[in-house]
Amino acid sequence: MKIIWKYIFTNVKERKMRTAVMLLSILLSATLLFVSFSIGASYKSAQRKMACGMAGSATLSVTAVDGGIGADSIPELPSIRAAVGLVEGSVLYHENGYYETIDLIAADLSRLTKINPPRLTDGGEITDFTGNQVILPDRFTLKYGIEKGDTITLQIGGEPVSLTVAEIAAYDTVFLRHTRGATALLPLSTLSELLNRPDGYTEILVEPAGGTSTEELKNELASLLPAGEYRVLEVVNEAQIAADARQKSMPFFLISFFSLTMSIFIIYGSYKVITLDRLPVIGTFRSIGATQKAVTCILLLESALYGVTGGLLGVPAGALVTKVILRGMGQSLSQGIQIPVVISQVGILLSFSVAVIVSLLSAWLPVRRASRLPIKDVVFGSAEERKISRRRIVGAGIILFAASVILPKLAIGKMLYPAGGISLLGLIASAILLVPLLTNLLSKVLEALYGVIFGNEGRLAARNMRDNKNTAQNVTLLFISISAVIAITVVGNFVTAYGATYSGTLNCRDLQTAG
Repeated sequence: MKIIWKYIFTNVKERKMRTAVMLLSILLSATLLFVSFSIGASYKSAQRKMACGMAGSATLSVTAVDGGIGADSIPELPSIRAAVGLVEGSVLYHENGYYETIDLIAADLSRLTKINPPRLTDGGEITDFTGNQVILPDRFTLKYGIEKGDTITLQIGGEPVSLTVAEIAAYDTVFLRHTRGATALLPLSTLSELLNRPDGYTEILVEPAGGTSTEELKNELASLLPAGEYRVLEVVNEAQIAADARQKSMPFFLISFFSLTMSIFIIYGSYKVITLDRLPVIGTFRSIGATQKAVTCILLLESALYGVTGGLLGVPAGALVTKVILRGMGQSLSQGIQIPVVISQVGILLSFSVAVIVSLLSAWLPVRRASRLPIKDVVFGSAEERKISRRRIVGAGIILFAASVILPKLAIGKMLYPAGGISLLGLIASAILLVPLLTNLLSKVLEALYGVIFGNEGRLAARNMRDNKNTAQNVTLLFISISAVIAITVVGNFVTAYGATYSGTLNCRDLQTAG
């Protein structure tokens, strides 16, 4: 076994350029796949945190179908730990020609503290909070240079209202938000008067007691409250968060898909050359008694080395790339909230496993073909690659292309994702089959054209492209790369536009589920 490993490492050292290309392709694939999983998990974590910003430990929201909801609307139940009513409104803040939306909230502070206590930047507590006072988040006050004790003017119902900044709070708890703008906390009586809402609260947040699930309490309240008069909603909509996370991670999965495809193509092409170069060594192994299985395993060990190395390097590289990307995504969110990097064990395991599996499967076909050659043909160098009819290649390529175009149109619902993946694979496979033939056809056209323009030298240059495997492989890789760039750009622009539209309209109610 020691001799075999020495043979493998010697081959790796001798072909430094080929080793670097294959290792880099696996490294990039593992890195991008890890980033794809981490982006989704991290974005879900941040969205859950923001969704629970105003609600705190409350998991249910009760609202009236028409008008406000009274504090006595929620029955006293042992399954309820705490409940707090909120009055909410939206106003405009004007500063130096710039308008910014401010969401106003008010609640009984003694009840609000039980589920989501505001945290002041000076570490103190809220006291003597009455009259025309307001508490603002630190990110808003820093942006406009507002200090404690200053007076700000808000446009409420088209009328200017002056409020004194009583305290400055940290940008979390009730002040954490999903959209741009800010959230301001006012005394309950003041906001009710300003909004002319004497008939109750906008909503009541409810926290289940220990041992009671959100679903159980939701069903209990829905059965006790008058039908058609109230809505009982879950604060966090996991389905919406998961869908939004998929939108964010989709471009990265698409990039990793194309990267894996190119890695397979690169490793497959490299091992076709490697097996041809090592036919004398394969013949030696076979002549001294090595079985086909043993020869296959020896050659695949080298490919496994690339996969293991690329997978081990791809995970830390992916974590670093994820951190950089999330920093940029965080700056695009409301007030630049930081998105924590979430690294899942599933992401690590899948990224490493895919790196190893792709490297082995890509090399398996040429290795198996070489190891199964008759010993006599290998020793005497008479082994030849079996030719496949061009008519069959064209037929297979056209069928794959047509099936790949039609399949997504036939799929519906949850089958769209697997159908889309299969369609992409089919299109790439058809490109691999048809591009070399199209290259040969183009070389014939260029041969005549170059002959007129450049003479015999041009004619020979165009003729050298015909049936040239290196040229065909390079053109195919270029074709896949350009297609990948176009597809990724289109999907990325869609996600950016979707995210901009979504972030501009999202509020706390968008992250709730109808009861």
